[in-house]
Amino acid sequence: MNRLRSLALVCLLAALPSGAWAAATHDLGAQQPAIWRTYDMIVDLDNLPRTYTCDQLWYVFYDMLARLGTPYATLNVLPYRCSRTPSGDLRSPRVQVHFQMPSVLRGKAVKWATLGAVRRRIVIGPGKPKRLTAADCQLLRQIRGTLLESLPVKIVRSNLQCAAGGHFGLTLRLWVAAPGKPGTPSG
Repeated sequence: MNRLRSLALVCLLAALPSGAWAAATHDLGAQQPAIWRTYDMIVDLDNLPRTYTCDQLWYVFYDMLARLGTPYATLNVLPYRCSRTPSGDLRSPRVQVHFQMPSVLRGKAVKWATLGAVRRRIVIGPGKPKRLTAADCQLLRQIRGTLLESLPVKIVRSNLQCAAGGHFGLTLRLWVAAPGKPGTPSG
C-alpha cells in the first residue's frame, strides 16, 4: 500500500507544472540560488486614524523592512507629508522606500546566483518590530495593502480587525538571505 501511495505521489508531482513543483519544495527549507532584487516605491497612506511624525514613520518602516531581512546597507526610508509633532493634523503621509530582498532564480538563470535564500516565517504585530505599537493596526493594514502586496511575500495569517485591545498582526512567509553565504547586496 505504501508503494502505491509513493507511486501516486510521484505521478502527481510529475504532472505539476515546473513552477508548482518548485513552490511545493520551497516549504521544506531547502536553500535556493538567488540574487538581490532592488525595490524603490512610494507607499501612500490614506486618512490614518492618528497623526504620525516623520520620525515615527521612518522607524516603523525601517524596522519592518529590517525584520523582513532587508540588509541595512540597502535600506533607505524617506517619509514626507507627515507631521513634525504628534498633535499635527497630517493624516495621509507618504513614505518612499528603497531596499533589496532576495529573488530566487530558476532554470538557466541559476548561473547568475550571488547568494542562497531560504524560506522564513516572520511575525509582524505590536512590538514586532519594536516601534510598532498597539495603536498602529490601521497603519499596518495600509502597509499590508500597499507595500507588502508589492513584495514576494505570502501572507500566512492575518488578523487586522483593529478592534480595541491591540491584538492584531500578520504572519508572512518569504525568502531571506541564507546565513553565512556570500552575496553582498549592491547599494
